[in-house]
Amino acid sequence: MTAPTARLRGACPILLLLLPSLLLPPSTLTAQMRASERGAVSQTIDGTTITIDYSRPQLRGRDSTIFGAFVHWGEIWTPGANFATTLETNRPVKIDGHPVAPGKYSLWLVVQPDEWTMVIDPRSHLYHWPEPDSTADQLRFKVRPGTGPFTETLTFTFENVRGDEGTLFLRWGTVQVAFHLEVEPKHPLTVAEAAVRPLLGTYQFRWAGAPDSVPPSRVTLAYENGMLMGRWAPAPFPDVATFQLVRITDDWFLIGSVMDGKLVDVMDEWAFEFARKDGKVVKFEVWSDNDHLDGTAIPE
Repeated sequence: MTAPTARLRGACPILLLLLPSLLLPPSTLTAQMRASERGAVSQTIDGTTITIDYSRPQLRGRDSTIFGAFVHWGEIWTPGANFATTLETNRPVKIDGHPVAPGKYSLWLVVQPDEWTMVIDPRSHLYHWPEPDSTADQLRFKVRPGTGPFTETLTFTFENVRGDEGTLFLRWGTVQVAFHLEVEPKHPLTVAEAAVRPLLGTYQFRWAGAPDSVPPSRVTLAYENGMLMGRWAPAPFPDVATFQLVRITDDWFLIGSVMDGKLVDVMDEWAFEFARKDGKVVKFEVWSDNDHLDGTAIPE
């Protein structure tokens, strides 16, 4: 037996062991390395979670002015590679003022030198080729690309998240596109004046367990621009020197931080509960999220 024949016979058992895996369809094999690896980024804005799932191509030495060359003018391009980039939201959201219902969508852009068209398609599981046909179910609107810092790998980021809004950025090469996001407030921010009129006024607040020698702080509640606003002096921390009470039920409220006149944070871990007697408010209590009574306030 020649040496090559012996080596071949010795390899046969190995080939037989490998043969079943070689015959498996691609869907049953583990994920392989891709030139444009898949990535995802999520952001929650006041209870609305928005997720972008996309493949991330790299320039790899291609001209940073990739648009108009690698991505042709007039092309319907998914901002990614392989399977189309998707956007998923669990609650209604507005993108550049255009309402998008809860669901999962594929994202496409029609690129032109000065103005692009965003296409949001309810068919979420599409490949990047062939380009999707135009349908009445798609949402289309104009966007204007700008310039930004050089970005080697196509990247989506959420920035400027504040209150009920934020910005979604797409960056690749030296091009960036910004999309303004607005969500529906998780809790109603306005309240009828008649409903909160009995709560208005100034209260003396004492922390639970504080000795009588510690003077109380003052909490003043007022109705302003359709909202129940409060001022705490001295405040236990700066974020609640001025605050908004966000109504949960009739006499239960969460405390919200206000910055430059805008609600930027609702503290789920702190609740105000008002108590009434014969229709008149006699106190409010502050409860932490572990059902611990933090303090009590009575009207002056």
